[in-house]
Amino acid sequence: MHDYTHNCMIIRTKVPCVLSFSRHLDLLAHDTMRVIGALRSTDPTARVPGCPDWQAADLITHLIEMNDVWGWLVANRPSDFTEGYEAVAMPEGHRDRLDLLDATNHQLVEALRESGPDQSVCYFGDSAPAARAARLMAVETLVHSRDAEESAALRATPIQQDVAVDAVDQQLGHLSDDGSALWRTEAVRVASTDTGDSWTVMVAAENGDGTLRLTDQARVGAHVSAPAAVLVPWLFARSHDTSLVVESGSPELMYDLHLALGHDVVPVGPSSQQRRWWRR
Repeated sequence: MHDYTHNCMIIRTKVPCVLSFSRHLDLLAHDTMRVIGALRSTDPTARVPGCPDWQAADLITHLIEMNDVWGWLVANRPSDFTEGYEAVAMPEGHRDRLDLLDATNHQLVEALRESGPDQSVCYFGDSAPAARAARLMAVETLVHSRDAEESAALRATPIQQDVAVDAVDQQLGHLSDDGSALWRTEAVRVASTDTGDSWTVMVAAENGDGTLRLTDQARVGAHVSAPAAVLVPWLFARSHDTSLVVESGSPELMYDLHLALGHDVVPVGPSSQQRRWWRR
């Protein structure tokens, strides 16, 4: 099977596209089993600390829906998911819902395995290699597997270093916006202290905005540094050892970055800003 480790589309100080297509598939299957194992004996009404408005049942439902949508897109290769997609029927029972999560995850992994990494699929309205969908869902499931463990009052499984770098790279690339905005003249450098990887992130200065863009052509006015495995939960606004994250430089730049990442923020000026979009 071809390993998809090329075509890293975004610019960084060091290129950390280190995981292969087959590794993403393995992680997608393995971390789904972590969700199922953590929540098998958990009350479906248990709160999810990483998603405070969710119960465990909502977390399961979300992953089922994501597996189902992406599995259908990869298997059917429409130009848009409105072309015949019908959402999976959600069972009421907790065990039945976990079984459906298992089944939809298997269908997604097999659809990706059959398509191969270079098959073109519909990706947020554009055309992209199936490897991008595999990477997106691998990171989505990684983060939610930790949510599931915390919902079950279990210690979150440590993230492997190379997986963590890949997850940070994926999420910053996913949020990177090529649209027009009033960009600040200085950027934020996000750095992994234990791997040497770093990303330079421009942020928008507009009120009411929450926009970032990866770049290699901006002066750096603020820094965030932490071990790779800590950058992941920091980036996704999940629980982490805050003592391992060092933020320095312009408070305004850091505020705008936190806003763009969907973090809880306290306004630094007279106006109250709200993030333009929310992605879990």
